[in-house]
Amino acid sequence: MRRFHSAALALLMVPCSTLAAATHTVWDFAPNSYLKRIPAEPGAAANSQPLKVDAAVLEHALGAVRFLDNAKEEPLFMPAEVTTLADIMAEALALAQPGEDLTLLSTLNRVKGIVGATRAVTARIFVLDGKLNLIVHDTRLELLYYPSLSDFRLPAFDFGSRAKAGDAVLKAPGAEVRRADWVVLPLTAPAPAAQPPSSRSLTVEEHLRDLKRFRDQGLITEDEYAKEKQELLKGFAKDAQ
Repeated sequence: MRRFHSAALALLMVPCSTLAAATHTVWDFAPNSYLKRIPAEPGAAANSQPLKVDAAVLEHALGAVRFLDNAKEEPLFMPAEVTTLADIMAEALALAQPGEDLTLLSTLNRVKGIVGATRAVTARIFVLDGKLNLIVHDTRLELLYYPSLSDFRLPAFDFGSRAKAGDAVLKAPGAEVRRADWVVLPLTAPAPAAQPPSSRSLTVEEHLRDLKRFRDQGLITEDEYAKEKQELLKGFAKDAQ
């Protein structure tokens, strides 16, 4: 009885917010769109979860994924969609257990040609050996053709499987292609963008060229040239600190 009381007391002492987070299994983020924690497929190896990963890293990985549509490459996710997915996926992966996968249904009015239609991406997601595994079943599923949507019920979707290949053809720079519909994405931070030369550096160079021209044309003396040059370089060094 004392053990029962101790366990019950320990449970009561856990903050409600912590319990809610630990039991959070579904993230609804748009109409007909969700990310869900589910039991992994039977026989699957244990996943490397829970995993804390920065949303910016996930955004970089997901944004790089392309799919082949009639011999033309297109991004799997739209830019705003990637940002939203990265935020909720970071939270979901931090809670997902080794025996769980994430299933994704992401629906948008995706433009194709001049006509937009409601199309969805369905996928299975998990982390193994520190890398994000993405198995995609549908790249552009037309939801309007599902009769069950007329009575406001979502159909039973297929999210892809380790055991059975789907029709999607994926690629991503730096990713391992396990199967046409299955890519393994490295979870590494994007390389910092190259910084253009500062306007201050260009201005100093221009001033030095002007000073040299003025001296060569006899508009200023050698002493004036040396003094102005020293002042310019001193100011530049101070700004650069």
